[in-house]
Amino acid sequence: MTLAFLISAHTDPIHLARLLKSLPEDAAFFIHIDSKTDITPFLSLRKDPRVHLLSRRINVMWGSIRQVEYQMELLREALSSGTFHRLIAISGLDYPLWSNARIIEFFSRLGDKEILQGIRMTHQGAAAVNYRRYRWLNGHPWKAGSFPNKLRVALQRLTYGIGIRKPLSFRLQGIEYQLYKGASWWAISPELAAYVLHEWDTNKALVKYFSTAFCPDETFIQTIAFNSPFASRCMLQEGRYTSLSALTPLTYIDYHPVIKVLTEEDWPALKQSGKMFCRKTVTGISDRLLDRIDRERNV
Repeated sequence: MTLAFLISAHTDPIHLARLLKSLPEDAAFFIHIDSKTDITPFLSLRKDPRVHLLSRRINVMWGSIRQVEYQMELLREALSSGTFHRLIAISGLDYPLWSNARIIEFFSRLGDKEILQGIRMTHQGAAAVNYRRYRWLNGHPWKAGSFPNKLRVALQRLTYGIGIRKPLSFRLQGIEYQLYKGASWWAISPELAAYVLHEWDTNKALVKYFSTAFCPDETFIQTIAFNSPFASRCMLQEGRYTSLSALTPLTYIDYHPVIKVLTEEDWPALKQSGKMFCRKTVTGISDRLLDRIDRERNV
């Protein structure tokens, strides 16, 4: 069982080094460092032969197609670097709660199941409002308060104000798509990864749809997968959308009101969650928690 961890990072190289040491010894690590970040503190990671720092770095902007772009670069690098049974997306501020033996056993027993959860957004009412807004010019790194950014915001508000809505179902190249939402953290087969990457490279109309979408890093892969032959292998969430944490099958995240930096006081909740990973943990704040996790997971 050979695992590839696809890691997005922009800060805390000390924690990232600790994260890599905590994961299975025979795993491979494909790491994207945001192009806005000074990469120098991360270069020492290359001493580990398992580490692949992506040479093509994306200027990541929250909620934009640039987040999908770095996801696709991670998939591309992993698929071209070897044969892996699972490609697992985590952040550089994650940490494993399970032992490595348990992680490997879990993925060994999955069969063809995809750890990719999604919920259809076409019937979600108010919870889907953000996905009905066109996010024009979202891929440009304009600073808040700048004239171009003010123009972008005004255009988005004007479009929505006059009643123009982004469709949550649409037909492209003979395929009827329904929009599905999930999380950025998943574990998929190389077959699904190759299918998604092919769509990114060849289906320009689909990429164009998501270039004006809200948080496409949580919808692009899910929408492709759930409107494909892989749908039956994925994890469909029925009913109404409640929270992003309900769509994150492997990772414990406290989202309220923003993502919490976890400390030792969160240990009981982490243990009870049964999740494989937790997020987010930060050097200097989460150290005692990480030490506790190391003791508990390696018993």
